[in-house]
Amino acid sequence: MSSRFVNPFTDLVFKIIFGQPASKDLLIILLNELLSGEHHIEDLTFLDKEDRSENIHDKGIIYDLYC
Repeated sequence: MSSRFVNPFTDLVFKIIFGQPASKDLLIILLNELLSGEHHIEDLTFLDKEDRSENIHDKGIIYDLYC
């Protein structure tokens, strides 16, 4: 019998769960729990993750997180 669950700690699944504006509240809660300290994240902004090169021979860059 196969499992119907996916591992939320894999890169792709994590991005699907937490990497979209619709899941902003969940991401804020997760980050505040992981960074438990005096300061709390109250808001965050999702930005375009790709830095497209203007030269067709250069590779593009995809950022997972801006700080």
